[in-house]
Amino acid sequence: MSSLSGHVMKRSIEWTGNWALACDFHENNLMNVQIRGEDCGSRCASTSGCTHFTWTTHNGGTCWMKQGAVSKENAVPTDDRSMVCGVNEKEPINEVMNDVHTTRHGATEYGACALPASDYAVTNPVALGNIESLKALKFRPELCGHILNVDCGHGSLDIIVTNSNLGGGLDLYGSTWDKLTNNKPPGITSCNVKLADRNAFQFDGPRCYYNPGSPIDNAYYKNIGLLNTNGRLVVKATIDNQSGVHQGTNPYYAFNFGPIDENKQVIFTFEDGNTHSVFLRDCQKQQNQQRWS
Repeated sequence: MSSLSGHVMKRSIEWTGNWALACDFHENNLMNVQIRGEDCGSRCASTSGCTHFTWTTHNGGTCWMKQGAVSKENAVPTDDRSMVCGVNEKEPINEVMNDVHTTRHGATEYGACALPASDYAVTNPVALGNIESLKALKFRPELCGHILNVDCGHGSLDIIVTNSNLGGGLDLYGSTWDKLTNNKPPGITSCNVKLADRNAFQFDGPRCYYNPGSPIDNAYYKNIGLLNTNGRLVVKATIDNQSGVHQGTNPYYAFNFGPIDENKQVIFTFEDGNTHSVFLRDCQKQQNQQRWS
């Protein structure tokens, strides 16, 4: 499906860095996902093969990721100022993000990611922010439950994204801060961070979970996500060709239609375009969240 364009106007496009309003890139679609406009650029940056993008209000907000060689001169102006287009000028998500502003998070809590209670292989939590130095690792729901390898100058440590820190950088929980800073008093430090290709749980392979606390037996509402994906980000989930949407800052996709029976398949799409399918009946119904400190 091509992105939805307004009436083309003969005018210049006013760029703000790598993005602009009221513009479109035609064709060359790679994939699309229903997310907020402000998240479309970072999603493109973290998606293999995505070189440029268009965001429209279609279906509640759709990021149309595109492929192939492109420049800003290829953008087409439109009369729809709700549209956003841009080019991918950000670093790949698998590169090290250097000198990230880092603070200490003193709470003991479940965290916005609402990760299920389980046997975790990585137990050092972090609230992930969205400042510019994080680049393609700025917080978004798809990063919940993923593992970051962090080095603050005292050796590296694998940590797990359990919460958001919007407006900030890495906000390390107490146990994580002590290990990465060699028990430095609470304050500010600077760390290097990279997405790790490691599973968060003790078991192997992806596993589907219901959002803890969400309805389980409601045939007209399902809220599910795929965790333990070895560093692969899930960017889309569909049931009967209908896309789920994130509700809040967690990795689960909500489906509001039905009836949806337990024998339906959920198709999760990774950023590289590969998919993983699971029957709803096989999704774990863990109603308790993991507590982090």
